[in-house]
Amino acid sequence: MKKKALQKPNKITYEALWKAIIRPPRDDYEDEELGSPLFTIEKRHYIRKDFELLNFQGYLIKVSMIEPYMGERPKEIMPCVIYLHANASSRIEGLHIRRFLLKRNINLCVFDFQGSGMSEGDYISLGYHERHQVKNIVDFVEKYPGVGKIGLWGRSMGAATSLIYTAMDKRIKATVADSPFADFRKLAKEMVLNQIKVPGFLVEGAISIIGKSVKNKNGMDINEIKAIEAVKKCEVPVIFIHARDDELVPYHHSEDLLSNYKGTQKELKSVNGGHNGRRPSSLMEYVGDFFAANLESDYKPGDLEKNNTFFSKILVKEINNKLNKENLEENMKEYNSNNVENEEGEIGETEEEEEELEVGEEKELENKDNNNDHNIEQKDIKEENTNTNEVNDYKKDNV
Repeated sequence: MKKKALQKPNKITYEALWKAIIRPPRDDYEDEELGSPLFTIEKRHYIRKDFELLNFQGYLIKVSMIEPYMGERPKEIMPCVIYLHANASSRIEGLHIRRFLLKRNINLCVFDFQGSGMSEGDYISLGYHERHQVKNIVDFVEKYPGVGKIGLWGRSMGAATSLIYTAMDKRIKATVADSPFADFRKLAKEMVLNQIKVPGFLVEGAISIIGKSVKNKNGMDINEIKAIEAVKKCEVPVIFIHARDDELVPYHHSEDLLSNYKGTQKELKSVNGGHNGRRPSSLMEYVGDFFAANLESDYKPGDLEKNNTFFSKILVKEINNKLNKENLEENMKEYNSNNVENEEGEIGETEEEEEELEVGEEKELENKDNNNDHNIEQKDIKEENTNTNEVNDYKKDNV
């Protein structure tokens, strides 16, 4: 996971301030960093399909849908969680949560906001324009074959945006907000006061000047980015996640949001590790169960072991049959037909990518919180490796 979010400018200058708001360091990455389009988690096979969508401002947005591989879908209609990344990040950030959702029969959609990652655009807007971009994604996901209920999971800028959008759209049935800010103008003032010793009225004047600059550049009004007002209209179940030692977005922002949240099913989970710290696996599992319950994935705690037994004995055997030499040509035709460009805007995989399909492994997470998390991760990696031979044979036969 690329842990990038709200960034402090190196020097307090006029240019550094406005760039910190709408042009933080861009998370440039290569296609290979998205991993293999075909991979396994918990002995089950999944596929990532990539798309390009035009957003409401006419910019191309890069989107990925991650779902069970053909023949392994546990049910016809499955819920989907859309992940909203932080301001200096990209859809790669959302890949680290896929195992916690997929094994609970929940599909995942990740995308690059305008001005981020591989999507077009020069600027971000910390939720001001992003809320409308989320509508474009929700519209797409809702029409995607086999999608049921939809949830949002956001971090930092993405967390604030998820709350703002949840208040706008009744199609959202559950939300997770990790390190959200309640009011951007207040946050900007807190960040400046935390770095330089100047009277408050001077800070207000500087922020007003900066606000006019960013509005001229991308039409963003910093006075309207208020998740605190949006949550007064939100009623769906929500989980707030925030580090008590968050150095960029103080903990009180989530406390304020929680107290103003209209819905009754709400909670705040405190963590260690600062704004960009890794969240413990136990919390991620808890969030996975939260989405499974509220998006009605038909998964219940304890079902995972039953699923593993079923898929390892039945469906993994089916995959072996699909990938053997006798059925290879037929399987490749079916795979290619599902990945060529179609009316929904799906981007076809290149021949090189098709030839190099292999089981993807989760990137080893950095800065492990404790030995227990480490052991869990090693167990997961070991389980994923049990199926590498079958897809490696597939790769070898296609070279």
